[in-house]
Amino acid sequence: MSASSATHAVARAAPPVRTGRVFVAFVARDLRVVFRKQPTAFLTRVLVEPLTRIFVFSYVLPSVSGRGQQPGGSSFSTVLAPGMLATSMLFAGVLGVAMPMIGELTYPKTVQDRLLTPAPVWAVGAARAVSGAVQALVSVLLVLPIVMFVHAPGQAPDIHVANWPLLAVVVLFGSVLSGVIGLWLGTAIQPAHVSALFGLVMMPAMMLGCVYYPWASLAAIPWLHMLVLLNPVMYLSEGLRAVLTPGAAHLPLWAVLLALVGGSAVVGALSLRSFRRAAMD
Repeated sequence: MSASSATHAVARAAPPVRTGRVFVAFVARDLRVVFRKQPTAFLTRVLVEPLTRIFVFSYVLPSVSGRGQQPGGSSFSTVLAPGMLATSMLFAGVLGVAMPMIGELTYPKTVQDRLLTPAPVWAVGAARAVSGAVQALVSVLLVLPIVMFVHAPGQAPDIHVANWPLLAVVVLFGSVLSGVIGLWLGTAIQPAHVSALFGLVMMPAMMLGCVYYPWASLAAIPWLHMLVLLNPVMYLSEGLRAVLTPGAAHLPLWAVLLALVGGSAVVGALSLRSFRRAAMD
């Protein structure tokens, strides 16, 4: 019997109770590595990039140009805040899963150690996605103070939460979506093509994710107005814009929730299938 066949046989024989305990252990181990053994790397990855962008766009540019108001009277900080939280969440979850996954699936395939535990193959991949979702949630708590307090004088973002349950739903499913996207990319991208993850995926997603402008403003460019509907960053940006700055223009909430919940389910299924194929290959 081959090693992969033996791994698959062990996984299928796992009892349900043991599977749950092993799954929790996987998630706990991943989070312990990130938050206790590699906190500096995590904080650098999560904080440096948003701090730089917020400092430039919310402090430097309004200070040197003397212009911080957008058409309609809202400050650019108010427009930028939800988008920055969205990109921080998605990138924290995606990179927190994709990069370790790419490493574990390459020679000598250290992921095989997890596959030999009494848990089905899907649980191994799902644990990675959950750990990414937790990292995305933590990133929101870390970036929110930066969004609120780093700005030019008189340019504080006008943020208030009118519906806390809705905020919780948007943040929760946005975090889950980031984790499963990270798992899918981590199993689909070859190590030699890691640079493409940043140049062809992450950067376009950020720049065209309605981070610096609301989706409604793209009506002036009809083809782009429709094209960005394929971008998950856009839905999270618009969802957070709807719950944090309800007075600003935003995508209808039903569309945001459909994309976040449905996207989490669809991409989650695709990512687990891709993980199984990559791990058992």
